[in-house]
Amino acid sequence: MPSYSPDGRLASGLPVIGSRDVLVGYPLGPAPWPPQTGNPVVPDADPARALRAALLPALLRPPCVVAFSGGRDSSLLLAVAAGLAHREGLEPPHAVTFRYPGDPAAAESEWQELVAEHLRSQRLRFDWTCHDIGDELDLVGPLAAPILRAHGGPVFPAAIGHTVALARLTGGGSLVTGNAGDEVLGGHRIAVLRAVARRRGRGLTRTEWAVVAAAAAPTPVRLALGRRGAGTAPWLRPAVRRAVRARMARELARRPLRWDRSVAAALRSRAGSIGTRTRAAVAASHGCMLVDPLRAPAFVASYAAFGNRWGGLTRDAGTRLLGGGLLTDALVRRTSKAYFNGSRFGPASRAFARDWDGSGVDDSRVDPEALRDAWLSVVPPATTAMLLQQAWLATT
Repeated sequence: MPSYSPDGRLASGLPVIGSRDVLVGYPLGPAPWPPQTGNPVVPDADPARALRAALLPALLRPPCVVAFSGGRDSSLLLAVAAGLAHREGLEPPHAVTFRYPGDPAAAESEWQELVAEHLRSQRLRFDWTCHDIGDELDLVGPLAAPILRAHGGPVFPAAIGHTVALARLTGGGSLVTGNAGDEVLGGHRIAVLRAVARRRGRGLTRTEWAVVAAAAAPTPVRLALGRRGAGTAPWLRPAVRRAVRARMARELARRPLRWDRSVAAALRSRAGSIGTRTRAAVAASHGCMLVDPLRAPAFVASYAAFGNRWGGLTRDAGTRLLGGGLLTDALVRRTSKAYFNGSRFGPASRAFARDWDGSGVDDSRVDPEALRDAWLSVVPPATTAMLLQQAWLATT
């Protein structure tokens, strides 16, 4: 069981989430990157080698559990970990998959089987267990509730029960996740523009042209696009909503055009920093070492240097490079994603929302009825998760 300090916080400490960040749904603003460790980061010329180096500590602390959803990042890490274990004569990784019966948005079993079969065809060894998930990962469910009560406030990521469930399965070993994969490997403006230039614009859909236009646009235009894409958030009072959308737009517009700066900027966010610290602290409270290879400073520095200033890789090309031939082309080119809100806004959250009296939130900034409607909607917005935890803590 996790141990708690006398002041009611996790003994390892969890970051406190401010009221503004709770309203927005995630911590806003920049954070220094890489973390100040006192040791300069020297980029490896080969990002694939740098990724293997970032994975090695997890394999050296077995069992090495890889959170394997079947998405591109988790599949990449499982493949590289299995290949590295084979090369170094280490205990093979243990893939752990959570499945969500009755939630089609979270269904990825076909992709999981495809990846597993392909790795086995290359005679790579790994163990694999699947666990059906019911109500336990609820935002205020049995895994998250003790942490929320001990911490005394919402946590980020709000779906912290997922980390608890995985950490319990490591037996004091290590836990590998694909956190930061989307930010580091994708979304780089120069990579989009270079890919279009190579194709000379041929065969692009209207949606793809819109992505190109956004990538090439100057900052004022991207600020306007960011405001439009920041969501409506009807549960926020109008003045608060406008301020939040403006802040979110600035965050979205901050991504540099240069490849090396864009890769580094992907991890210069408080959301990423606080999320990593929280997950690592919770994992450590269960005797588990959290390893996020795609967020490792040495790997990020290597990946940034590989593309220089105006080079760079698309998401597909980066995954292919790092996988070193261990992944199927279908997986590399995959664009679909699974969503897990159904298990997070589960029965406990919905029961609380139905009976909620509207207290526990600042009604000068939040419309309680609109917020309740959001929580009880078919697909509750993930950005309302910490507001739910805040209200739950205040009224239960």
